[in-house]
Amino acid sequence: MKKQDGILIIAFLAAAAVFFWGFRLWNGKAPEEVVVYTGEEEYARFSIREDRELLIETENGTNRLVLKNGKADVTEASCPDKLCVHQSAVSQTGETIVCMPNRVIVAIEQASQKSARHE
Repeated sequence: MKKQDGILIIAFLAAAAVFFWGFRLWNGKAPEEVVVYTGEEEYARFSIREDRELLIETENGTNRLVLKNGKADVTEASCPDKLCVHQSAVSQTGETIVCMPNRVIVAIEQASQKSARHE
């Protein structure tokens, strides 16, 4: 590989990084809310910025949601496989944590006019 080839590769990588970060800054709004769905119903809605714990109780079981330092994490669940507990904490718009056996979805969404329904 010639010196010019290396410079060209570095230039392309730098341009890709600039476009990637520019796209994120241009299109990406900061996530605002954590929304909890049970079945097809909205169970609760909170600002991602507030620290709190929530016990989510459904007909199928329970999940413990912890909001801390701008991240949402399911730390306990009554489901047999506990896949939701092993998922990473979420903090970016569009990210979700799903507990299929308990029919619970924790999603990061943009702020809306709705307020928290469950405290």
